[in-house]
Amino acid sequence: MSWAKRNLYFLISAIVAVVLLVVAAWYCYSSSQANNTAGSELNDAYNKLKQLKNPSDEAIQAAKDQTKDVQARVAVARKSFMPVPSIPPTNQLNERSLVFALRDTIDQLRGAAAQHNVTLPPDFAFSFTLQRTKTAYDPQSWGQLSTQLGEIKMICDTLFGCRVSSLDGIQREHTADDGMGAVGEGGTDYLDTGSVTNGSIVITPYQISFSCFTTELGSVLSSFANGSHTVVVKTLMIQPLEMMNGGEGMQPTPLFLARGGLPVVIDEKKLKITLFLDFVTVLPSQGG
Repeated sequence: MSWAKRNLYFLISAIVAVVLLVVAAWYCYSSSQANNTAGSELNDAYNKLKQLKNPSDEAIQAAKDQTKDVQARVAVARKSFMPVPSIPPTNQLNERSLVFALRDTIDQLRGAAAQHNVTLPPDFAFSFTLQRTKTAYDPQSWGQLSTQLGEIKMICDTLFGCRVSSLDGIQREHTADDGMGAVGEGGTDYLDTGSVTNGSIVITPYQISFSCFTTELGSVLSSFANGSHTVVVKTLMIQPLEMMNGGEGMQPTPLFLARGGLPVVIDEKKLKITLFLDFVTVLPSQGG
């Protein structure tokens, strides 16, 4: 003990040195382990790189099979987003053919409405009020008008096929031929919004107003959902038609259901429907 007291500072220094040696040894060991791990990972990465540079025949075939599978899935998906055929077709589009096609389509739709007992507003032009009396359209609008004409015909065919009671209005986005400030004649034909795109797909809006009963409304929604083209019902507004007309002159339509042999009468009221629709189509690929 007397020696320790006389050499206290030396003893403390020796203890500190031993601790530092232990710490240094542990650090060296840990660093060695880390280096070994890093080296092993580097070797694995190098081996994978060699495999990628010189893949096996099995890997090449697997990649080809996966590529074909993806291409097939994309092709199937694209069929659901195909555009509605334009009127007239794109390869026949010129000013004269468009003028004729627009007037002819309006006449066809009026005839179809009469055939299906669908009431239309007086002198209804299916949102083409300005175009039906013109003999020349803005060339920048030809493609858009022909696309809209095809989509509106598809909408009307669906509504007429479901036997709605009346078609009261259709609104579409402006074209160069309409003019963004259109008022008066045709002023109710247009939406305040337009198509949007991300470079791959185009979303085109429409607003449709019609009246029907709940059964017909279900048929309309089902037809849009199960059709060959992608139509998304963005917003659905429903009001009893008698509220729109102040309740005057409206008589509920009785439905007779058999229950236990006795008829049960249900008064179903006609509805005023406003649908906001989006047509979703895929743009043609740049490669094809």
